[in-house]
Amino acid sequence: MGIIRSFSTNYLMFLIFEFLDPALGSGVYSAGFILGMELVGPKKRVLGGVIISCCYALGEAILGLAAMWLPDWRILLRVLYAPVLVFIVYPLLIPESVRWLMHKKRHNEALKIIMRCAKTNDVVLSELALGVFTPKQDIRRDSLKADGYQTANCLISSNGTDSATNALSSTGKKSKFWNSNLFSNYPILTVFKSKFLLLRVANCSFCWLTNTFVYYGLSLNSVAVDGDKYYNFILVSLIEIPGYLFTYVISNKFGRRTSLCASLLISGLSCVVSNYVDAETSWLRLTLYLLGKFSITVAFTVLYVYTAELFPTSLRHSLLATCSMFGRIGSMVAPQTPLLARYMPSLPMLMFGGCAIISGLLILQFPETLDTRLPDTVQEAKDIGKKKPEVAL
Repeated sequence: MGIIRSFSTNYLMFLIFEFLDPALGSGVYSAGFILGMELVGPKKRVLGGVIISCCYALGEAILGLAAMWLPDWRILLRVLYAPVLVFIVYPLLIPESVRWLMHKKRHNEALKIIMRCAKTNDVVLSELALGVFTPKQDIRRDSLKADGYQTANCLISSNGTDSATNALSSTGKKSKFWNSNLFSNYPILTVFKSKFLLLRVANCSFCWLTNTFVYYGLSLNSVAVDGDKYYNFILVSLIEIPGYLFTYVISNKFGRRTSLCASLLISGLSCVVSNYVDAETSWLRLTLYLLGKFSITVAFTVLYVYTAELFPTSLRHSLLATCSMFGRIGSMVAPQTPLLARYMPSLPMLMFGGCAIISGLLILQFPETLDTRLPDTVQEAKDIGKKKPEVAL
C-alpha cells in the first residue's frame, strides 16, 4: 500500500491508500509480538520484548535519517516500504506458536517445533514431557512432580491448553454459557460474560490509549523543540533504546505493575514540570522532555508484555489487538496536539502529563504477573496474583 501510495495522482487517492495501509497492516506488529512472547519462557519474555522494541526504535531513527536525506516524499515512501516485501518468506523461517498449535489440537506440528528447539539448545526431553504432545492422553501434573518437575495441581489435557469452551467458571463447574455455539465460535465474546475480564480489558484499553497518546505526542511535538527538527526526532527516537534496556532490569526486579506505574508517573510529572521551566534554560527543558519520552518508552515496553500476561491463550491475541485498537485513538489524537499549542503553548504537555498520571494510578488495579505462567483459561487469568504459581510455562 505504501509503494502504491507513492504513485498517487491526486489527494483522494493518497488518502484512500493512507487509510488502507494501517487498516490492513496495523495488526502485524501485535501478531509478531504475541508470537515472540509465546515462543519464549517467562524469564525471557521481557528480553524478547526489549529486542523487538529496540528494533522499533532503530526503525524510527532510520525514518528520521531517510527523511533528512530524501526530501521527495514519493521516493521516501518507496525506500521505506520496499523492505517489507521480505515478509513474504517469513512463514518459511519463523515457527508457529506452540501454545496456539496445542490450542488448535495440532499436536504433531507442535511436537516438531519443540523437538527442533530442544535440539538447538542441546536439551533431551523425557518421555513424560513428550507425552504432553500426544493426543488422547491426559497427564496429571502431580505425576510430573515425581520426575522432578514443579507443576500446578491440575490436568494437562491432550491439547496442552484448554479452549475457551472448556474454561471453568468461578464455581468450578462448566457454565451453560460456555456451551453456547455463539461463544464457542467467537471466543472474544466471552469478555462480556466475565465482569473481571471486561473491567481488565477496559482498564488496559485506557492505559493503551494513554500510552500511545503520550508516546506519539512527544515524538511529534519534538520537532517544535528548539533545534533542528530532524536531529530532535532522531534523538527522541534513540532515547527509547536505553529505555528498553532499562525496562529489562526493572520489570524483572520490581515487577510489571510497579514498573509500569512508576514509569507513567515519572513521564507525567516530567511533562508537567517542563512547562514551568524558564525558556532561557532550554537544556533543562530538553532534558525533562527526554526524561518524559524515556519514561513513556519504558511504560510502553512493559505494557506490551504485561498485556500478553494478563489474558488467556484463547483470547490473548484478540484482546491485545483490542487494547491496541483503542490505543490507536491516542495515536490519532496525538497529531492534533501541536494545533492546541497555538492557543495555549503549555496545553499539549499538560494533557500528556495529566493522562499519564491518571493511567499510572489506574494500573494499581492490575495483579502482578512477574514469574507467573501464561494463563490458558479465563479462570487462570482471574487467579493471577491470588496464589503463588508452582510452575511457569
